[in-house]
Amino acid sequence: MTAPRYTYRRCQPNDAALLRAVAVACYTPYYRDLWEPGGMEAYLASIYEPVLLMSELADPNLRFELVYQDGEPIGFSKYHFRCDRADTPNAAYLERVYVAPAVAGHGVGSTLIARMITTARNDGRDWIWLQAMSHASKPVARYRALGFEDCGQVTLSLPKVKPSEAAMIVMRLALRNRQP
Repeated sequence: MTAPRYTYRRCQPNDAALLRAVAVACYTPYYRDLWEPGGMEAYLASIYEPVLLMSELADPNLRFELVYQDGEPIGFSKYHFRCDRADTPNAAYLERVYVAPAVAGHGVGSTLIARMITTARNDGRDWIWLQAMSHASKPVARYRALGFEDCGQVTLSLPKVKPSEAAMIVMRLALRNRQP
């Protein structure tokens, strides 16, 4: 049996429908328990609304990247080239990394993250940061293994998010040597 072949492609505005389908398929299995009834569907409809998504895909500060396994889309990432925080200047923001459950644990998500870290370094950023659900132990452990450190906490404040599931960790990774 041959190893799967992964390819990566930056999304263009005309990829909105494909990206939406991949995003919904990859998000739903992992985050169903985060939402009260009807919440997840409303959330996904709002963030992947076609006109908004096409606008984001055309935004030069954003990068969406699809990953394919043997020609089939299996995940994506969303990256902001510049998105500073008060304690994290000259920073990029890794907003989303989702992969299909069938490829979870095969390094696909880690490769998407590594690609965006490289992009941020090549763009001269000092930091890259992200937010992760506090209860998502596997992704949080993966980020820590890549060198991300906790730098804050936030609460997801969206309609119909279960309050018990709304805690998030803010994490960042230094991309340049820091002076003491």
